[in-house]
Amino acid sequence: MNRAHRRSKMKKSIRAEKGLFRMGVPRCFYFPVLIVSAGMVACGGGNDNANGIGGGSGGSQTGSPVYVTNSSSSSVSVYQLDQTSGALQRTTGSPVSTGGSTPDSMATDPSKKFLLVANSASASISVFNVNSSTAALTPVSGSPFSTPPNAIRMVMHPSGNFVYTLSGTPAQIQGYSFNSTTGALTQLSGFPVSLNRTGETGLAVSPNGGFLYTSNSSTNAITGFAIGPSGGLTSISTTVPFQGSPFYLTFDTSGNFLFGINIGGNGGAGSVSVFSVSALGALSEVSGSPFLAGTTPVSAVFSQGSLYVVNQTSNTVSAFALNSTTGQLAGLTGSPFSVGARPVSAATAVLGRFLIVTSSASANGGAILVFSIAADGRLTQVTGSPFTPDTASPDQVLAF
Repeated sequence: MNRAHRRSKMKKSIRAEKGLFRMGVPRCFYFPVLIVSAGMVACGGGNDNANGIGGGSGGSQTGSPVYVTNSSSSSVSVYQLDQTSGALQRTTGSPVSTGGSTPDSMATDPSKKFLLVANSASASISVFNVNSSTAALTPVSGSPFSTPPNAIRMVMHPSGNFVYTLSGTPAQIQGYSFNSTTGALTQLSGFPVSLNRTGETGLAVSPNGGFLYTSNSSTNAITGFAIGPSGGLTSISTTVPFQGSPFYLTFDTSGNFLFGINIGGNGGAGSVSVFSVSALGALSEVSGSPFLAGTTPVSAVFSQGSLYVVNQTSNTVSAFALNSTTGQLAGLTGSPFSVGARPVSAATAVLGRFLIVTSSASANGGAILVFSIAADGRLTQVTGSPFTPDTASPDQVLAF
């Protein structure tokens, strides 16, 4: 199969990390032999070995909040993570309806008072108050807020004043002001910002709040913008990685390095491109980049000096240590780590002590896996993991 045909196939398939490709973002990855295509479904079976999650029947509920979107049931599941053992506890009233369709990407404000959920199929964003004791969710007045359709990524500005969403079709960025008292969203002037090409899938804001980047795995490009004091965007650069097709974007904690998670590329394998970020937002790919990951990497999370990459087809998480001076990545001992059938998303919790991975093995099954993170970044599955979710096919995960 030639490269043009392969890229055409890929463009039809890419949606977001969870499966069935719809409106430019994945809802279920399809594979004929080695490439993503609209042919055979390779979603795997349910996880019969997953353990039930405790709690949910009254009594004391304590722990760190964990939220999981359920796109097939238009809801968000609410769990609490034991901060010592890593065990998950189901909470009373979970799952909670978002009031919209196909909830996907989530975000929280810096104070963690609110949870935002993008409903990609119903053109809305749901905003919830977070109960600091029980993790319970209560919709704010006016939620869900109407938005343009097909929002596949959403990020909160580090200041807590702005929210940005990305849609692949049409390819554009939306910007909103966020009321930190009421949770209300109001569209900013100057938006949407058109990206003039379909297939956008990656969105990230730098930790210092100065820059926003999007990525397009079809055109192999990363587009950068400077963020103004009022939340407006000014285009600054377009960067094409060496042998990479960036599907997902995330930063290291310092903001010195941007990671492009490549679902494929000129080399045909999943990888991570690493870029140093200048004071003006320009990107420069570091020596040795890209660094090989597993097959079909779809998301990633950085914590405590390590990058964890979710490989959907190889059913693993690749773990890397970051050299904070050079930006180079080195695989950790034991990497890649097995995480069950068709992993989707990952998040760290309790100040980086635990890694949580959602696995959406089929339309009727799935699991939530929890790993303890050692001082050197290595992963060990906690007792009781994998846990059975309260709703089939868990999607994106966000944890405090």
